Amino acid sequence: MSNIQQLLNDFVMDYKNPFKMYELAKEYDKLDQDAAALTYYLRAAEFCDGKTYNEKLLQYRALIMGAKCFADQKNRQVTVYSLLKMAITVLPNRPEAYYFMCDYCEENGEWRESLVHSTIGLLFADIELSIGDDDINYPGKQGLIYHNASGSWKDNGTDESKRLLFNMAYDNNVETEWKNKAIGWLNNIGYPSYIPYEGDVEKYKFPFPGIEKITNNYARHYQDMFVLSALDGKENGLWVEVGSGLPYKANNTALLEDTFNWKGLSIDNSERACYNYSEERKSTIVMADGKDIHYASMFKQSCMTDWIDFLRINAEQVSLEVLKKIPFGQHEYGVIQFQHNACWWGPEFREESRAYLKGIGYVLAVNDVSMDPSSNYEDWWLHPQIAQQKPNMVINGHPDKKNFIYDYVMKE
Repeated sequence: MSNIQQLLNDFVMDYKNPFKMYELAKEYDKLDQDAAALTYYLRAAEFCDGKTYNEKLLQYRALIMGAKCFADQKNRQVTVYSLLKMAITVLPNRPEAYYFMCDYCEENGEWRESLVHSTIGLLFADIELSIGDDDINYPGKQGLIYHNASGSWKDNGTDESKRLLFNMAYDNNVETEWKNKAIGWLNNIGYPSYIPYEGDVEKYKFPFPGIEKITNNYARHYQDMFVLSALDGKENGLWVEVGSGLPYKANNTALLEDTFNWKGLSIDNSERACYNYSEERKSTIVMADGKDIHYASMFKQSCMTDWIDFLRINAEQVSLEVLKKIPFGQHEYGVIQFQHNACWWGPEFREESRAYLKGIGYVLAVNDVSMDPSSNYEDWWLHPQIAQQKPNMVINGHPDKKNFIYDYVMKE
């Protein structure tokens, strides 16, 4: 006797039993007999009286499976939506129906609704699922995270939305299918402009003393973390930065000052940035055009020591002029970061800066630091003594290879 015949016999002998209706529906579903499967899924849902949790769960699953049968027909979208709403009403504290509702909303371009349902579904995504829940092919929490990220981007288009997709794409615990979907989105909409360190000590390649104090940083792409890694989490360090920007947002020295007690000299030509910096930070800020400064005199007036731990230059088109005015003969620098913007300006600016720094003995540790797999915008250099002490931080690859920062600092 075939399995379907046995199930039919069992159903005939107990034709009001919703559990037997459900099993029969599943068997028809396997045989791609959608009409029969749908009949018995809906009948199972109707005959559940909901007095026990198991009956509610069966009704819940039957409604979802019925919705999937209608979805396969491609022309019953209102019915799909109604059945999924009914399933949510039956057991609103389970995640599966929210996930399938997101599928429905995405297919119909209702991105805000997808965002709403995924946000609610994630509240229940960590519950322990029961035996038999695999009937409905719910992919787990990562499916809701994906819908939350894509819905968030389509609804509000913020950098935070990109970060949700980025976190999914680069999470080793996420299955390949979902990683590829997230990467597909990022390739279309662009990577987030800010990729923070969020306390991932186990994944970070270059840990240092004091890293446990850091739950988040401020630099866009680990610039501050690189400095601390190269200098073994140094306390009471000294910096010079030309083109400091805002006091905290995307700032490369705020973490050094706040958490590791550094001090330094910052320079920017924006009156607003300098005002905010002076209000919110402890260190000195000078408003000036970087190319007009006599740095040897300024460093002397500021009582700069012969050894300066961190030099950063991001003065846009005048960065090369600034670099060549820095008094390298009077001071040495532990870490140098030079923003060359090669992805926008081409290689000439970058090559001239490299020739200059190599000519005075500095080691190119990370060439073409990139904010995504293709947008290279700066180089990171080390003093030769530090490069010798930290060979694992020096990339000995092709000089034209772009180094996506997340791949550089995080373990696979």
